[in-house]
Amino acid sequence: MEPVTDPIPERGVRRRWLSRLGPPLLLFLICAGFFWKIVLTNQYTWLESPDLANQVLPWLQFQAGEWHRGRAPLWDPYQWGGQSLIGQAQPGVAYPLNWILFSLPLKDGWLRQAWLHWYFVVIHFMAALFAYLLCRDLKRSRAASIAAGCAFALGGWIGTTDWPQMLNSAVWTPLVFLFALRSLRGERPVASAAAGGAFFGLAWLGGHHQIPVFVSLAVGGLWLHGFFRDRRPNWRVGRAAVVFLVFLGLVSALQTLPSYEYGKLSKRWVGAEEPKGWNEPVPYNVHSQYSLIPTSLVAIVLPGYNRNADPFIGVAALTMALLAVALAWKDRCVRIFAAIAAGGLLFSLGRNNVFHGVLYAVLPMVEKARSPSFAVFIYHFGIAVLTAYGIDHFLRQPESPWPRRAVRALLAFGAAAFTILAALAVSQKPPGEDRFAVIALGALFLAALLYGWRRGNVAHGTAVLLLTGLMLMEFGNLSGIFWPNREERARNPYLSKLARDSEVAGYLRGLPWPVRMEASDEEIPYPFGDWYGIDQFGGFVASLPVNLLRLPWHTVRAKQIFGVNYTVK
Repeated sequence: MEPVTDPIPERGVRRRWLSRLGPPLLLFLICAGFFWKIVLTNQYTWLESPDLANQVLPWLQFQAGEWHRGRAPLWDPYQWGGQSLIGQAQPGVAYPLNWILFSLPLKDGWLRQAWLHWYFVVIHFMAALFAYLLCRDLKRSRAASIAAGCAFALGGWIGTTDWPQMLNSAVWTPLVFLFALRSLRGERPVASAAAGGAFFGLAWLGGHHQIPVFVSLAVGGLWLHGFFRDRRPNWRVGRAAVVFLVFLGLVSALQTLPSYEYGKLSKRWVGAEEPKGWNEPVPYNVHSQYSLIPTSLVAIVLPGYNRNADPFIGVAALTMALLAVALAWKDRCVRIFAAIAAGGLLFSLGRNNVFHGVLYAVLPMVEKARSPSFAVFIYHFGIAVLTAYGIDHFLRQPESPWPRRAVRALLAFGAAAFTILAALAVSQKPPGEDRFAVIALGALFLAALLYGWRRGNVAHGTAVLLLTGLMLMEFGNLSGIFWPNREERARNPYLSKLARDSEVAGYLRGLPWPVRMEASDEEIPYPFGDWYGIDQFGGFVASLPVNLLRLPWHTVRAKQIFGVNYTVK
């Protein structure tokens, strides 16, 4: 007789695998669906902007070409007589996710736009997954953690930022805090600190230094809090912090050491009248220019009324985060992430916050992060984590008046917004920014949802599902909303220029070697040399070596010395 197998253990294994793989798969599907414009149609692209088309895309194309030729793209021979590519940091030469992108099959030697679109989705999926893992490690429920992952990846700063070199540095933040908090809790403190430092090192490989500088301030504050938590130095925490820094240095060295060496030999355009060297601070008037304007605080709840950065993360996520503070303040992690969110928002005010000026003057590298407004990323990170706490604690204190107050506040906000909209419509003075009407409608829906959830008329799982849907609706009014349709030709002026000059490139390739050309920035604003693989004396760069800047390179004599023998007009 054949042995009878018990199907129950088998079902248990399948259930465990489903519980582990289900949430990541769901987050991936949510991210793909959220960016339906670029992965489910061929009518849009996230690349149609001056910085992306004129700088980032040529960087990526050059590196992909080098990878397929079997060469590491450490040096760029096609711009300004040859420049260190890895030293510039922003091209993301040392970032592993970029290596995967560059290794994918090319189409006639060019990066496929479809790969670039999925690359964009994967970046946001990584952010959602890492935030989910952080919340799960903080003992939040699966549903609440999924909602927090969506808030972090699809809303706020990450949801409204298109520069991949900045996004790639930002997405690792949840893992940095996950392992730092583990270490501070005493869970394998040395190993956890090493893992946190390694993940932070990966963030520095992403390409841009600005977000890692802000994260350094936040995670540094976390380590100091742990070190002095008992009002006296905790040397166990101090040793773990040293391990964190060691692994940060080891992993990030592939990018930070070349950047440091290149930085000492070059000058960078930072928005000042003259480019600045490594030993010259970015003038504070530049920080003032790129601070979050105080009137932008209105955009915390009303999208579109912002400058330099957008503090909006949605009424739904913000409401649940505030409820977390009200209902779970005794939880140490709630206090930590509330402090992180508040600190990020205050720091982003820049010139209007005296403490920003103190940090600018005292702490190294802070002056290099010239856009304080981008610190809203830290604010959004804190709010996303607090969202999970708000969801899980919403029904734990039946006697608390805060949920009832939240419902009343949402009703008042929605009613006031629609009253203002009606008054403007009657007076035939439509607002220049009308997205606040959608947010007001979402606030009324959220009020109804919270009321029904509180009274038990809506099941917990259904309530979290509807809440996540409301958040996604709000995020959809910011993320990608201004990407132009291909049919809107007037709004697609940048990418078309990259294909326009293919005949010129073919002609130059057919000329006797050597060829070193120059072009007017007005006629060819993108790095022609990187895009077509032709030696160009010029190109769109953020910095140049000091030795080159000392020469009168714009004169005829200097161009003859550098061997410029063709001009494209």
